Amino acid sequence: MCPICSKIYQSDTSKESIDDEDRISNLPGNVIDCILGKMPLRDAVRTSILSKKWRFYYLAIPQLVFDDQFCKEVNDFVAKKNHGIFSMFELNYQFNEIVTKYLMLHPRRIETFQVCFPRYLTSTMVPDGGSAVIDVNKWILYLSGRNINKLTLIYTGVLNYRHKLPSYFFSCLDLTFLKLQNFVILPPPKFKGFLNLYQLKLIRVDFANNCFESFLSGCPVLERLSLRRCSGVRHFNISGSKLKRLHIKAFDNFESISLENAPNLTEVTVTLERLVIGLEGGKLISDLVKLVGSLPKLKILCLKWKVSAGLYCY
Repeated sequence: MCPICSKIYQSDTSKESIDDEDRISNLPGNVIDCILGKMPLRDAVRTSILSKKWRFYYLAIPQLVFDDQFCKEVNDFVAKKNHGIFSMFELNYQFNEIVTKYLMLHPRRIETFQVCFPRYLTSTMVPDGGSAVIDVNKWILYLSGRNINKLTLIYTGVLNYRHKLPSYFFSCLDLTFLKLQNFVILPPPKFKGFLNLYQLKLIRVDFANNCFESFLSGCPVLERLSLRRCSGVRHFNISGSKLKRLHIKAFDNFESISLENAPNLTEVTVTLERLVIGLEGGKLISDLVKLVGSLPKLKILCLKWKVSAGLYCY
């Protein structure tokens, strides 16, 4: 072969080798984790069939999100498996089994864990008052030893049910973000607080034994706080030198709101789900206006209260 032809042949073969190179598989592990973490869980699992190298990549995703889309896919899977016949037991079993096994097989640190319990789980209660989601405490126990940063647990469907958080939940000391719906909070006596918690969202959470103030005081770096229809709180004594955003949607069973110990608030939204009428109602609104008026850094203020059934004032 002449020298010119030889060079042409070599350039062609090198070009083919570049085209055939699996560049995605050669990406750093943290980049692959980031890519898979942005995909729906079902699609991330499907990457396991690409090659032997990809077989277990999906198990190491640091962000585990079992959201409404995941619940729908479980529902579709069970319906297909049972030839269109709805089976509550099968749905419960499959949901628990998938989440539990995923956690047990996860080989690395878990940064984010989000579960939105489907209605077919939370609408089924066992005779002793427990929940159909029997593995939730097991999940929390596992996460408590994995340095979890962001945790979201949302019960839907059963308005009057609150799941009591186990004591080892309060061992998740690396939490920076926490969102709970329909749970009971009762910290153990030795609990010192979530010292790294930056954002807290609580919906229909019950603070047992009037633990609201002590729980909040144990979150010294908290900047964003949202409380919606929480019970067990008669006095919303909000404290926190770092707190900047506060959203409260309160039932009619509280007596007062105090913001004196949160001087750095820049945004305050208060919604009162109670009839604010007469002298008592006028005094309540007047006290709130005076209270927020004393906050030197306040930029956004929204007060909303009920004056009659279905009618609110701003």
